Amino acid sequence: MNIEEIADEISSAIVLAKQVEPFSKRGLVLSLQEAYDVARIVRKKLGPTEIVGRKIGFTNRNIWSTYGVDEPIWGPITTGSVSFFESNFLKVDLSQFCEPRIEPEVVVCLKKKPQHGSTDPEIYLDWIAPGFEIVDSIYPNWKFSLTDAIASGGLHGCLLVGKKFKVNHRTERDLTEVKIRLYKSGNFEEEGSGANVLEGPISAIRYLHKGLAKIKNQDPLSAGDIITTGTMTDAKLIFSKEEWSAQFDGAIRSELNLEFL
Repeated sequence: MNIEEIADEISSAIVLAKQVEPFSKRGLVLSLQEAYDVARIVRKKLGPTEIVGRKIGFTNRNIWSTYGVDEPIWGPITTGSVSFFESNFLKVDLSQFCEPRIEPEVVVCLKKKPQHGSTDPEIYLDWIAPGFEIVDSIYPNWKFSLTDAIASGGLHGCLLVGKKFKVNHRTERDLTEVKIRLYKSGNFEEEGSGANVLEGPISAIRYLHKGLAKIKNQDPLSAGDIITTGTMTDAKLIFSKEEWSAQFDGAIRSELNLEFL
């Protein structure tokens, strides 16, 4: 199979919410460049929705061994995949996904484009927010290689963004210190923190900025981009008729509640 044929199979699987055998299990071992090229083609095949930002995945090193990966990845966020809480409650239809999981994350919006070529760029933010990313695997039982995950769009399903908060000169430190408690049907599941995300969400954005420059055909970050910085806990399997919530403390202090249909 060439990368166009791989992209065809992935885009069809996403549209039909149908799982497929990982390409790495078929002897199709993609390079990082090839995997991101496939993801770019998949995005075009899925329709004309505008890319409005990026998701960063596997920034939490605590879960690398669980999923058999050894570095973060990224994928596009589009107008069709992002929603905003109007209150602190949302209903989400899971029928569009294969094997979804929930991730509590710090979400940001860039105020300025990071300086090109800088090894440690200043990150200017417009706002910060709590959020959930629903991630999904077209590969059964969440078994895949790193490049399988990249090729499928970084496992991005949708992004649900909560209340926006203002930023200040302490924001980088404050986001690192954010705490979150995740609940299923009122029962405590796991606690996490911003420090789990590559030592802090702003560090994750710097990683993304530098990573985009190393891969061909990747658009750089721009002002107005929405970035979700990675899960602060393990990604938990979710099913219809479940209710999940998260309590965020610190700079994004709020509570978000979800009901899955």
